[in-house]
Amino acid sequence: MEIQQLKGFLAVARHRNFTVAARNTHRTQPTISLQIKALEDELGTKLFERLGANKILLTEDGQLLFELAKPVVEQFEALTERFQEKRGLFNQSTVRIVTHRSVMVYLLPSVIKRFKDIFPDCRLQILHRSNPEIISLLKDGAVDFGISSIQNAPSSIVYEPMGSFRRLLIVSKNHPLTRCENITLADIARYPLILPTEESNTRTMIDSVFTSHDLDYSVSMEVVGRDAIKSYVGMDLGISVMNEYYISEEERRNLHLIDVSQHFGAAETGIIRRAQHDLAKPAEEFLRLLKEEFESSMNNRPLI
Repeated sequence: MEIQQLKGFLAVARHRNFTVAARNTHRTQPTISLQIKALEDELGTKLFERLGANKILLTEDGQLLFELAKPVVEQFEALTERFQEKRGLFNQSTVRIVTHRSVMVYLLPSVIKRFKDIFPDCRLQILHRSNPEIISLLKDGAVDFGISSIQNAPSSIVYEPMGSFRRLLIVSKNHPLTRCENITLADIARYPLILPTEESNTRTMIDSVFTSHDLDYSVSMEVVGRDAIKSYVGMDLGISVMNEYYISEEERRNLHLIDVSQHFGAAETGIIRRAQHDLAKPAEEFLRLLKEEFESSMNNRPLI
């Protein structure tokens, strides 16, 4: 049994497709097929059920080999990097993070700056993915950790909440709602909303809240990107609801903010990791800095 055979097997098991597995392991499809055949001959069992040209399933024995081979291959692939880290050399180290664009733009810059001051030669790989993709990448060992919020995490995944952020109603300085006390959902629904597109978790939450209260509301604009939403609200083209960490100090001076967490709840964010998986020193240090940043944000967030 060779490591390349196990790599080929894991690729087919993950992608359920020989062609895709070959492309992702930089091998030809016949080579991948021969690797699988050699493994099946050596182990004396069938690893895949081939149900068609593009439909492949793991057998029971194939699933067993997948669970045993995955950590072995991961440790082998990380061997050189871990060896150099033990020597105090981090120029071959990479911290792999998966999260949402909003976290990349609004929460990570100061953490990244501090991290690079400590590990200037360590590479960072930061991916932008949806929650299901985050879980998939973690399960496959393609990333070290994720930053998001999840519910009902699978048993192989550990979710550690770091903090929660208020949800704010943002309106222009001269909007009628600036003169309204104890704002209700009905008050908000009277005015045109500028919201993210329907794929956004924030949009799903907002739609759900209004629907659960049987309130009709109008979406005047669907916009990709919080910066654009804030600009249009400032132009008095509509109002919006967003997490407080999207709002800069300058925007706090130019917009009117109202805490509506009592209606839309708080926005939680945390760290998502694989269970029983030790991180390398640079990744652990990044997490330490990230937790410090969250704690500081929670302790020093400005009043509305």
